Amino acid sequence: MSLVTWHPEEALDTIFNTDRFFNVKPSRWQAKADTILPKVNVTENEGSFQLEAETPGMKDKDISVEVHNGVLTIKGHKEEESNAKKDNYHIREFSNQSFERSFRLSDRVDTGKVSAKIDNGVLRVHLPKHELVKPQKIEVQGIS
Repeated sequence: MSLVTWHPEEALDTIFNTDRFFNVKPSRWQAKADTILPKVNVTENEGSFQLEAETPGMKDKDISVEVHNGVLTIKGHKEEESNAKKDNYHIREFSNQSFERSFRLSDRVDTGKVSAKIDNGVLRVHLPKHELVKPQKIEVQGIS
């Protein structure tokens, strides 16, 4: 009998490392100790990729999405506003939230048309493909 330990985050890195969408692993190992890494889902259809990231409690003003030199970076920072004095807390663990995660995009993504929306704590980044990489139907004609 063999015991296998499964780590979902390592499985995700393996998928991203070999996926046509990403050229390198996410920067999971390079993250700062005080920064969390949001979980992501990536889907693909004929015309685009869609990246969804968990961003609980954050609003559009708390999030930054950038594409620079083929790298998509999503960042978020939210400080809990409170009028209560620090002395009144016995435990305070959720006063600040931060995240940062980067992905190297393939050349199939049209970086000039990337868009992002947030709804109910989920950040959705739309990554359209270049027109050239979309599948084209070629009609085959017979010779009479």
